[in-house]
Amino acid sequence: MGAVQLESVAAQHAHAKLNVDSLPQGPSLFDGNDTARIDGSKSDEYERFEKGLMQYGCAHYRRRCRIRAPCCNEIFDCRHCHNESKNSIKIDTARRHELPRHELQQVICSLCGTEQEVRQTCISCGVCMGKYFCEVCKLFDDDVSKEQYHCHVCGICRIGGRENFFHCSKCGCCYSKVLKNSHACVEGAMHHDCPICFEYLFESRNDVSVLPCGHTIHEKCLKEMKEHCQ
Repeated sequence: MGAVQLESVAAQHAHAKLNVDSLPQGPSLFDGNDTARIDGSKSDEYERFEKGLMQYGCAHYRRRCRIRAPCCNEIFDCRHCHNESKNSIKIDTARRHELPRHELQQVICSLCGTEQEVRQTCISCGVCMGKYFCEVCKLFDDDVSKEQYHCHVCGICRIGGRENFFHCSKCGCCYSKVLKNSHACVEGAMHHDCPICFEYLFESRNDVSVLPCGHTIHEKCLKEMKEHCQ
């Protein structure tokens, strides 16, 4: 690949953890930007809200709920856990499937076990099932240090802080602002599979590098290519 200069899409900045206590106070638990906030003046409400924080979840998310997959009616910790199980090479080809994020309808509270329609707070015990919650993507996550945000143009949630990224309409994805005036635009640059591992880059949870030519590839895959002198 040679000594080319690469820019990572998802790892341009060091992100400080969001301080929930510094968010505006008031009667509502939510700040209008998908992230829950706490009214510290109401101790009972605060205790219910915080109960079990960062104690539940899976390898993908810290969250206080599980999901019922509408496609197979089975319960999983998250959409990615479902896909890893149901779209595995160990599964018969005819039975493999993935769960589209927008089709999720039911969640199960991890603390009281109540099954309910997708919402941020449990209708039974009142616990917040995810400090970050996106009603569009049906995404819950207690680890708000990721600085999640929903891009309405991409149609999915991203991490890294909205202020650090811009959406390139031609490339069809959010890029770091470091690339705003320096990247080469390629139509739908992120809407294809990684040429090495074949994972769909647009929805990948792994860091992606933008090459000087404007094409994209997983940062890890590119590194492995260079290590093998490709």
